[in-house]
Amino acid sequence: MLENELTKAKAKRKAVGVFKTNLDKIKDEINLLEEKFNKEKAKANHLEEKNELLECHNQMIDTNNNQLNKNKKFFLKKMRNMDEHIDQTFVYAQRICHNV
Repeated sequence: MLENELTKAKAKRKAVGVFKTNLDKIKDEINLLEEKFNKEKAKANHLEEKNELLECHNQMIDTNNNQLNKNKKFFLKKMRNMDEHIDQTFVYAQRICHNV
């Protein structure tokens, strides 16, 4: 009877040892997965920051393009006015030459 209980106790101890070994392996896997998760999370945060910077950069480019377009329209209008003024001056000069 005592031998039977002793055998059962040894079997339980062995089972507990195997369980602890499996538990340690699972804990190691969990730690490894947590490290991987933290690395991926850091990568995601870095990409989000990079995306925000790119969005700001794109907004600055859009603002600059808008200003350049306004300047272009302004100078094109000014050039048209200058062309008209030159044409009028040329007509006046021709009339003066013709009248002389």
